[in-house]
Amino acid sequence: MDLRLLFILPDRHNKNVLAIKEGESYFLPFFDKPVGDNVEFDDLPQLHNDFFKEKTGIPVFRRYSFNTQNYAVFVFEQNSAIDNMPENGYEWVAYDEFIAVQQDDELRKIVRSLNGSYNKSVNMPWVNTGGYSPYFDWLYGVCAENNININGKIEQIKCAFVSAIFCIPTDSGNIYMKIPGKVYATELPFLCELKKLNVAELPVWIDYNLDMNVFLMEDMGGNELSWQFDTDAFKKVFIAYGKIQKQSIPHLPLNCVYNDFRIAAIIEKLNDLPEKVFNFLKVTKYEISEREVKKLRQNIKSMRDMLKTILNTKVPDTIRCGDFRPGNIRETEGRYIFYDWSWGSVSNPFAEISNFLHAAGGNLPDNLNAKDIVVDAYIREWLEYGTYEELKNVFTTLDDLKELIHWFLDDCLWLEAIRSVIDDNTDPMSADGWLLEKAELSLSNNIKKFIK
Repeated sequence: MDLRLLFILPDRHNKNVLAIKEGESYFLPFFDKPVGDNVEFDDLPQLHNDFFKEKTGIPVFRRYSFNTQNYAVFVFEQNSAIDNMPENGYEWVAYDEFIAVQQDDELRKIVRSLNGSYNKSVNMPWVNTGGYSPYFDWLYGVCAENNININGKIEQIKCAFVSAIFCIPTDSGNIYMKIPGKVYATELPFLCELKKLNVAELPVWIDYNLDMNVFLMEDMGGNELSWQFDTDAFKKVFIAYGKIQKQSIPHLPLNCVYNDFRIAAIIEKLNDLPEKVFNFLKVTKYEISEREVKKLRQNIKSMRDMLKTILNTKVPDTIRCGDFRPGNIRETEGRYIFYDWSWGSVSNPFAEISNFLHAAGGNLPDNLNAKDIVVDAYIREWLEYGTYEELKNVFTTLDDLKELIHWFLDDCLWLEAIRSVIDDNTDPMSADGWLLEKAELSLSNNIKKFIK
């Protein structure tokens, strides 16, 4: 569905909103063409940031997004220490004044919501008083300590409920600042543990701050792994990742927060899952019926039985990236750097390979021999833990259950974590309301696939 994209920016004291007067009413800045309802996941927030500056004269970074019936809304903050003077007819307008003269009830609700939600999020640490400013203060301090000279325009390359990322040009090349989300995500403590253990090829860090939940890293160089299926390249990636998984075995359990996706843990989590799902969604527009819950119970029971068949195999548990796919792998001088460990966990290693192949699914060749070749190469890395047939059975079983493990169960646990810190009265036009809506929608979509 096409929506009109609105931009909304309060002043630094959150007393006024940037608007333009047309006739007797005020209006928010808007994008010059309709957008889809998933626009917040584009990879180019800087495109809209630049458009906003050209339209209003004010440089900004995006904080968060949300959708209403007719609008996609990007909420910004100024990327300067003081309020800027607007241009092209825009002005700072008091909230009450905007609401009093605005005839569009949807726009009134959007502006009214901003006053209470602009500096409030349990998940996105940059959506709090001060916004991005503390992170840039930290960045400038780290650069000064390390004699790093910023020599160009800082650009925002990602803004989603999972993270915000900035590219900073310097005399010695680009560096990147990442601020992960906090609910259910375990990226920063998980990466700190992996770096301490030295078990994975990871991006080079310049510095990090656990209290602020932020880290700064060097440019990885090289090239992102192509989504086009390349049998030789995928074989090398699977083997390289398998070696990382095996290197992690002696270090388990990890001394950090992580999600538990071991086979026994999955079986236990599935016990009351249908009832949890029903309760999660019963007060939402995604409510499921008793018939669907019954179907869910039946499917989960059969899948639990399948998991039990591989429960006692000798394949050990290993670390799990949680988002292992071509877009999170970089090839640099014959090495593979694995990044984006937002959902870091521990699991049976074969489950992650199945998820990778599904993520690349649209680019898999019609001839399944290519998939079989890369799976075969991976399985042979684990022959010390069973016969080829036993290992192939483990992979096949987990491959058959990938929808259960990687989407349905993950979504349930994610929504459970969100609901543990966000109450039912959360404003749907807030940053956390956006997060809750996306989690409910994702779970609802996966239920439909799971019980078809």
